[in-house]
Amino acid sequence: MPRQNSRDERPRRDNDGPDRARRSEGPRQPRRNLDEEVVTLRETGRSYAAVARSLGLKRAADAHASFVRALRSRPDGERAAMAERESGRLDLLETRIRGRDAADQTKLDRRLAALEKLRQTIL
Repeated sequence: MPRQNSRDERPRRDNDGPDRARRSEGPRQPRRNLDEEVVTLRETGRSYAAVARSLGLKRAADAHASFVRALRSRPDGERAAMAERESGRLDLLETRIRGRDAADQTKLDRRLAALEKLRQTIL
């Protein structure tokens, strides 16, 4: 008859996984400071991917989420101005996408759809 593991007999998790490196880098920054750093870097014209790399985030989507959190935390007037600047950056990105991917309609459509999602988050 197979023996069931009691709580004390469960195998221990290996602490050498991918999260180990993050834990050893020191304490995480408070989310608010991270969000503000993302805004600062984004306002200098960096892409979300470049912001993520600079701040040690795993994905560009994480940098975008921080930006949106910071945007939504702003008072109405500041939020509108910030959204307008972001919209201008997204307009420039659209121009680059249309020029770069014009020969591949599938890629162009996919990237423009992703860009539209970015636009929707700043409304």
